[in-house]
Amino acid sequence: MSLPIEFLIENAIGSIGDVIVYRAEHPIHGTVSVYRLDDNLPSDLVNEAKKRLYQIGLQVRDMSLQNLQFVTKALEVSQNPNEPYVVTEYRKYDIEELINNGVTLKPKRVFLILSQVLEAITNLKVNNWPIDRIHARQIKLSQLHTDNVSFSIIEKVEDTVSTGMIGADSRAEEQKNVLSPEDPTRTVAVTEKKDVEQKPQEKTHFNEEHADVDATSTLDKDTSSENALKESRMVQRNIYILGNVAYQLLFGRKYVSSDKLSVANIRELGRRWRKVLEGALSEDAAGRYKTYEKMLSDIRKASNRNKRVAIASVPFLIVLAVIAGYFSYERYREHKIMTSEAGQAIKNFLDIVNETKDEFPELTKPQSEPNKPDEETILSSFDNIKPVDED
Repeated sequence: MSLPIEFLIENAIGSIGDVIVYRAEHPIHGTVSVYRLDDNLPSDLVNEAKKRLYQIGLQVRDMSLQNLQFVTKALEVSQNPNEPYVVTEYRKYDIEELINNGVTLKPKRVFLILSQVLEAITNLKVNNWPIDRIHARQIKLSQLHTDNVSFSIIEKVEDTVSTGMIGADSRAEEQKNVLSPEDPTRTVAVTEKKDVEQKPQEKTHFNEEHADVDATSTLDKDTSSENALKESRMVQRNIYILGNVAYQLLFGRKYVSSDKLSVANIRELGRRWRKVLEGALSEDAAGRYKTYEKMLSDIRKASNRNKRVAIASVPFLIVLAVIAGYFSYERYREHKIMTSEAGQAIKNFLDIVNETKDEFPELTKPQSEPNKPDEETILSSFDNIKPVDED
């Protein structure tokens, strides 16, 4: 079946080998990511590409049914091998895009992302989903500074659908990890022929059937040991990749062990974060984390210690808050009293009572009153007045 008409394709947001990633809208799911084959594929590659994308869709569907935490879930998968597609929840950012754009994040956020990716990987391992070489684009984010990681296995489709797109660095790493023919521990496959001169078998007296069983058992053990070695190397390589991803998100540049600045940048981190990066980026395989679980455990310990320090400071902060609240209340109460009518009256009264003067007026003796004139003296001034003659 082709993609239902309910999905409204908006635009292409990326390409992974033979697969184009589209952003689309759905009336129920909202904004989604749709993975479909490139329409411009050569005809001789179409059938194989369809088969591989269809198989990946089935894997993602089965994985989604297990509801693994931090693992991208499929919303819809094609049931038609001739028209394969996969629809997943949409995430705005991926780590590869952030690194290419030089975006940096705070250490707390970076190591939270790292811990969630490791938890997604361990969840896949526990449920028997194989983990190949991981890629930064598999780590999806809805928001930069909050929200959880979504680890997508569909973003590995490049290595599955288009084998010619595997990078040269990956091939070189694989060649470096392969044991040389001269290595005495190298196991010869059952179908491999040895270029040595065959000598006639000497007759022996032991049971040939028993010998065949022993030979098969030894071959199985050697094969199992070789597979375990390859898996161990894959784990350590992925841990190195994750460490480099974390370094680039912290400092905006790729980690190079021979670069003095790269080493100096790591030393600037806190001791707990520095221990994690050194364990992931160690050039010596013996000093690098050997399991995802160990790296995840160290990140959790570092994060929990930060939380314990924060919790230990809570009582001190509470005491400071109580003291500050008390003084604030006293200031508020004083302000309410002084701004009320009764408070103003009390203030005026206290101002009068508490008013003091440094200088006192000098005391003087009272003066005697002047003598008052007697009555004769007052009337003597009228003696010179002559009467007015009457006409």
